[in-house]
Amino acid sequence: MTSVLSLSVEDLRVIVRIDGEDVSRADGHAGPDPWQVLVPVNRFVATGETTTATIARCPSCGPGCFSVRAQIRREGAAVRWEWGPTGAAALVTERRTALFDAVAYDAEVARAGAERGWETAALRAGRLILVDLALPPGIESVRVYARQAGTIEVELVEPDEYQIWVTLPWDEARPDGSAAEARAVLAGPAADWTAKWHSIQGGREEPPAYAGPAWEHLEF
Repeated sequence: MTSVLSLSVEDLRVIVRIDGEDVSRADGHAGPDPWQVLVPVNRFVATGETTTATIARCPSCGPGCFSVRAQIRREGAAVRWEWGPTGAAALVTERRTALFDAVAYDAEVARAGAERGWETAALRAGRLILVDLALPPGIESVRVYARQAGTIEVELVEPDEYQIWVTLPWDEARPDGSAAEARAVLAGPAADWTAKWHSIQGGREEPPAYAGPAWEHLEF
């Protein structure tokens, strides 16, 4: 018997329901940020390779503190999920499995991925700039912030390695044109970016391999 998946964005959190059960907010948890799982890549898309999507997280600290992740894989006419808490303390017995009809699953994932009603201006800018954009290897997390008038800041993260912030010009009166210009900059050599970097590994002085000589080193 197959299960039914439902995805929604509520209060800027993606809520995952399986057969009507809210698995994102169970036990006081929260759903993930849409930017983590829907943009710039829809992580719920099922392929023949196993992929991973966060479906619940710590409501205060985020997925770095605690998360529930689903391993997703297409198996013929079905999509299999295995999900449970992450980390060394997680018990095998806490993992659950569900099978979804692939046609219905694909339709729900596509519908959720196309829904943009939750986007703020900054998140729309990020989507226009970053979807399908090739970035340096190792970067897994990307976010866009409107820090001050006339600029936006793109945050790039190499997990356990680096945080990088790239400042780009932005004109709110012409968002699509500004997004195309910002995208062109990020598509060019990373060494030419106006960027700042921070090593997540404390005490390391070496910048990312693709950094330019003008990149500014930030120490916290």
